[in-house]
Amino acid sequence: MARAKATDTAAVIAAAASVFRTKGYRNTTIDDIAKAAGIAKPTVYQYAKSKQWLLSQVVDGVIKDLDRRIQIQRDISLEPVERLHSTLRAHVAAAVELRTFYAIVFNEEAELSAATRRRFRTWAHRVTEEFRGLLAECAPGSALDHAVAANLIITMITSLYRWYDPDGPLSPDALAEQILLAVDGVLAAA
Repeated sequence: MARAKATDTAAVIAAAASVFRTKGYRNTTIDDIAKAAGIAKPTVYQYAKSKQWLLSQVVDGVIKDLDRRIQIQRDISLEPVERLHSTLRAHVAAAVELRTFYAIVFNEEAELSAATRRRFRTWAHRVTEEFRGLLAECAPGSALDHAVAANLIITMITSLYRWYDPDGPLSPDALAEQILLAVDGVLAAA
């Protein structure tokens, strides 16, 4: 069966991401990306500036997608616990749907340009800090260290690409419910 031919930048980025995940960033060539995209090597450069640029686009894809999902949650008027639940569901959905991108971001962080690494870390810190604030709203005055809890929960979700299989016995929604049960248990104990 012939591979679909990439006809836009997003398709080339997706093809590059697939190869980066399989072969690793360093071992991936533009020829590999062209083959995965179903296009000629020179055509890759019509869509992408370089292999490094493609890696940066993977990172930006994660940032833009999760920012969009979190903004939707911010715009909804909910009580803190309901907002926590909807935000957690948004995080889980992003981590599951973009698990190839998440794997690349976290496994290839050393390969990022200094500017992309700095942008990603600044963004990740902001997301974690916002989540810490949401936990503090849900469990004010508790013994729970909200910063530690936020880092643990966000790390748990961003590492789903390591073990979670959406085609396995646990659906993404069921996974989100299990994570909510764990987080609610921690908040109740706090």
